[in-house]
Amino acid sequence: MRSKRDVSYDGLPRAMLFLAPALAIYGLFTLAPIAATLGLSFTNSAGLNSVARFNGLANYLSLAGDDIFWIALRQTILWLALHVILAGGLGFALAIAIAQLRVTQVFFRSALFLPHVVSLAVVGVIWAKIYDPFFGLINGGLETLGLGFLARGWLSDPALVLFSVNVASSWQGFGLYMLLFLAGLQNIDHSLYDAADIDGASAWRKLIHVTIPGLRDVMTFIVSLAMINGLKGFATIWVMTQGGPFYRSELITTYIYKLAFQFQEQGRAAALCVILSLIAIVITVLFNSWREKQP
Repeated sequence: MRSKRDVSYDGLPRAMLFLAPALAIYGLFTLAPIAATLGLSFTNSAGLNSVARFNGLANYLSLAGDDIFWIALRQTILWLALHVILAGGLGFALAIAIAQLRVTQVFFRSALFLPHVVSLAVVGVIWAKIYDPFFGLINGGLETLGLGFLARGWLSDPALVLFSVNVASSWQGFGLYMLLFLAGLQNIDHSLYDAADIDGASAWRKLIHVTIPGLRDVMTFIVSLAMINGLKGFATIWVMTQGGPFYRSELITTYIYKLAFQFQEQGRAAALCVILSLIAIVITVLFNSWREKQP
């Protein structure tokens, strides 16, 4: 009589036959580029016409002494935090509000999701017009309301530029998070709200003790997704500011582009790609470890 272990090994060749195409595509388009980037980061590659030579950790040591790298790193972390708070927070608030609607929920759900189907490059163009200091919607509205003293160059002010661009990027992303929160709200046992009503709980206490605990898994997923999407904020920044003024909207992703294609320092750019990947892995692992320790 054959054991269960023997039966499972009998099916292995057939399983590998079906997995082979997916593994080949994954290896060709994911693992191979990662390996190539890692190898390039240990060379002095400086353009297509140069001969890349092994230079050890020189690129990493060079970045450690690069002031722009540290500015970009600090602003990337701030950018991720702003994206999670603005896009995730707005998505959560709108999901709570829309869930109360019965007749018009489909309309608002569709209308508010619409920005997410617009590409980040187009979003950058739209918001650059909105932020225009002379003809933009924001400064024009402030002038109309008699608050002209608040009008300013939203993309030229070093203190505001990162926040201004992040608002545009978050506007593109909040619709997806709103739909995910709405899906999570539908899975909360409604009897918990009925029990809270019987106990005389206020809307705020129901939010804290029923809604948020019921959305804990959804929130974990959305925070991870928002951080991943935040790391892809290159297009919006490049269209609106290209990292300026004075590197005040420079992120690691925009600095990688400049090193690789403007300064022709592919070795340093590859090293920065490796560092960015490690940062993403560390943040994800730390966040999920913290999440699993929560009651």
